[in-house]
Amino acid sequence: MKTLSKIATGSLGLALLFSSLTAVGANAVEAGADGQINGDRSSGCVVDWTARAMLDENMNNIPRGLRAGPYATSGFMESVHPRHGSQAILENHHWFNPNLNLQYWRIPIGANYEILPGAELTVDLPDDMTNIQFFGELSSQVVDGDVDRFMRGQTFGALASNLHWDLVPTATQTDAARNIWTLKFNQGLPLGHAAVIEFVGSGDHTKHYEATSHLSGLRATDENGNACSPIPEPSLTVGHCQAGVVGRTVFSPYSQDIDRREKYADSWHGTGQLWGEAGADGWDPSRQYSDAAGATRRMRFYAATTRELNNATMTVSAPQGATFDETSIASTLTPGAGQLVANGFSQSVTGISNPTVSADKKTLTFTVAHMPENSSLSVEVNAVLTGEKAHQTPTSKPMVFFHTLVGSIPGCDVSPTPTTPATTPSTPATQPTPEQPQNPKKPAPLAHTGAAGSLLVGLAGMSLFAGMLALKRRRA
Repeated sequence: MKTLSKIATGSLGLALLFSSLTAVGANAVEAGADGQINGDRSSGCVVDWTARAMLDENMNNIPRGLRAGPYATSGFMESVHPRHGSQAILENHHWFNPNLNLQYWRIPIGANYEILPGAELTVDLPDDMTNIQFFGELSSQVVDGDVDRFMRGQTFGALASNLHWDLVPTATQTDAARNIWTLKFNQGLPLGHAAVIEFVGSGDHTKHYEATSHLSGLRATDENGNACSPIPEPSLTVGHCQAGVVGRTVFSPYSQDIDRREKYADSWHGTGQLWGEAGADGWDPSRQYSDAAGATRRMRFYAATTRELNNATMTVSAPQGATFDETSIASTLTPGAGQLVANGFSQSVTGISNPTVSADKKTLTFTVAHMPENSSLSVEVNAVLTGEKAHQTPTSKPMVFFHTLVGSIPGCDVSPTPTTPATTPSTPATQPTPEQPQNPKKPAPLAHTGAAGSLLVGLAGMSLFAGMLALKRRRA
């Protein structure tokens, strides 16, 4: 990456003055110019925007169909704009400061829908543009410092008025020979928020220049409101005289912390008492937050119970976005780390086995001989990103982890009834109020007990027998 050269203070002051005087003209893009191409090639969930423009004071060098007044409002070969029927904005605004031989490329990026974290903008600037200075935030480049007000004065109509131009990306020169820059939107473009950036550099105002911008990413939902990156859902099956709890963790490679800690998934419903939790904490020791395949995150997986269990099995799986590095597994702690002790899970468990990782590196498993009431444990391991991309976009899928804990209920009589699986129902069930909530700020996990399922089966059988007997009497 080339070092960004600072423009001399005096020259920059003149440049900013000229920019302020000419900004309105430079950004008043022509409406409906003949020959201009619609750069919005998005389809379904995939965001695909392209903008191209030429910068030339000699109007004879600009095709007639792309002329719309002065040179700064002409030469837009391709753009994403509401006048093309698009719900988004991407254009390469351009002009010269002829006194200082500076060229300006200002690029607005926005939409009236949400774009997920991981979107990328590549900007191919003129090869001979040098001494480049990048502005990711334009308050210093507009007359009164109010970027929102300035952008509402452009020719984007209501779309610009509904956006806050407050996103501040960073730019990296990824190809010095061709002067290509890449901007990563690690937070995406949340609904109602947009970015406007600017490149300023040396440029002979008597020459011809061209620049191209391209945005690739993933929408949060498609035009019909369907999720573009659905999250896998967990399930849990327990047997007679067993109890189990399930949780789900979602961790985007672009996030600095866990995105969603679900002691049970919002879209998953179970039955039984609320008696414990299984979840995760996560962080990136390198502080780089790379989404590339092979990058790692340190994960702490934990389980806790308010009731006594024997012969419990803890299983953590990674259905999406990650595998486990078995060599990085740390010793299991009991009671568990994090906030477990503060939340009342202060007792120790006994008989913990060494955690093992499956052959495909997608499942971590260990057993616990005995878990007293209000006990907990935790184990740390590196999760390795797989770099899975969504819909062939630059957007990496989030890591998703499922956590299940299943153990035997002490004192439960296993002889009267054979093992009967109790599987999560497909329809929502009424959730009882916990007698001992672990964390009043968060819902506790849903437990499943096989014993309760067997009781319901027995009651249903008695009702069926009584009905058959009554029918026989009526026929007699």
